[in-house]
Amino acid sequence: MTPPLREPLMLTRTRRYRIVAGIDLSEYSDIVIEHALDQAARHEAPELHFLTVRESRRSASVDIKRALWERVYEPLQTFNAHGLDWRARLHVRRGKPDEQIAALANEIRADLVVIGQFGLHGKRVPDHVLHEASCPTLVVGMPHEADVSQVCPMCVTVRDSSDGERWFCAAHTADDSTEHDMTPMTQWSRGELVWG
Repeated sequence: MTPPLREPLMLTRTRRYRIVAGIDLSEYSDIVIEHALDQAARHEAPELHFLTVRESRRSASVDIKRALWERVYEPLQTFNAHGLDWRARLHVRRGKPDEQIAALANEIRADLVVIGQFGLHGKRVPDHVLHEASCPTLVVGMPHEADVSQVCPMCVTVRDSSDGERWFCAAHTADDSTEHDMTPMTQWSRGELVWG
């Protein structure tokens, strides 16, 4: 008599939250790395994939891999001081950046792609990645300096001093062309909505 077949022992493990960060090695790469790590910090077991794409055959993969490592090493060391269960991998591919970023995201079933809106490859890369990637894409832009010349300083003071309960100063409240309806500010305490 033959013994009954046993089901194979299946180990269950938490699926890691996978992030692809497209790094073009420009000076703006640091902000993309920072946003990728910020997103990773929000998850229990993140897996980071830093990708740079060489577009020409002339550039050596080893040199680009070294440049990528030098760009991400220090931020990863800082992240390591706070992260407990995470891992990272560096990728260097040849081809068009938008195609390779989307391809890697699809291959690893990424949960998020983080890319810059700026840098060496121009505006076409974010547009194509948004279209081709099968997961959400965070496009990081350089913050522009706010144009405060159009903002009334008295309105800002009224907003700050009333904790947002009043929005405009007396001069702009009297102006019929200014229309702004808003709800009262909601407040939350220990997960419960508190009505003031």
